[in-house]
Amino acid sequence: MIYGYLRVSSDEQDVNSQKQGVEAFCKNKEWKIDEFITDEGVSGGKDPDKRNLGPLLKLVQKGDKIVCSEISRLGRDLYMVMDILHFCMEKGCIIYTVKDKFVLGDDISSKVLAFAFGLSAEIERQMIRQRTKEGLRLRMRMGVLLGRPIGRSNSEEAQKYGHWKEELSKMVAWQMSPRQIAAVIGCDRNTVSRLVQRWGYGDSWKYKSDWANNENQKRAIKRKPTYKEEDYAIVELDRNKVISLISADLTIPQIAEAMPNFTYEQIYDTILCDSEYNALYRKHGQLKVRKWKR
Repeated sequence: MIYGYLRVSSDEQDVNSQKQGVEAFCKNKEWKIDEFITDEGVSGGKDPDKRNLGPLLKLVQKGDKIVCSEISRLGRDLYMVMDILHFCMEKGCIIYTVKDKFVLGDDISSKVLAFAFGLSAEIERQMIRQRTKEGLRLRMRMGVLLGRPIGRSNSEEAQKYGHWKEELSKMVAWQMSPRQIAAVIGCDRNTVSRLVQRWGYGDSWKYKSDWANNENQKRAIKRKPTYKEEDYAIVELDRNKVISLISADLTIPQIAEAMPNFTYEQIYDTILCDSEYNALYRKHGQLKVRKWKR
């Protein structure tokens, strides 16, 4: 089977010019096109499965041919094109492009060309990643917290049971068990462990759980920095001081100036990874930064 694949990215464009080129190419080789597959008004960045190209790729068999006007009609992203070429090579389907004059099958020259495409795609991905990291580092330096809010349920817990903060301190000092404290407060014992850890009462409490003791470390290990290659630079900060600075609508650059004993990255990463700092900062300094950006 010989298939002609045509794609234009906007409704204003016409596939007829592509069709004429494909037909002329096949006529010159004395081939008869069995079917034309058309994607009109569809971006090449869209996944093949969301285009008519997807069902075509599932349909092709060994010895079939796909003819298109140029390689960019298959997709605008080199990585996507590589996936399509690899899929067709495995099935034994050959792709011909009219303008580029590529013949992409299972022979050595095609594999060399596919390798070149793959190398180009990898370089493109590396450049995109680098530009992304540069953009994220710029946002980080402005004091914008990256990613979604973390520990939202924990923040809600802190607000819900905030009026128990002083009483909880006394119950911990009395060495009451999590189950006993939970019965008094009216919550789950795991919630008690989280509140004890959050409010810094766990050092002298013999009932503190391993989960509560290592909560921030586990979170830091699971979540990897998006703006740098290194691990998070999390440190122990004066919690009351940080909360007061955040509540005063200071941005992270301003908080860093007020705490010169720590580096900017240490303060940023600690605020980013601590669920209470994170939630509070998004309601204060982050709003100010976003107003500046406008």
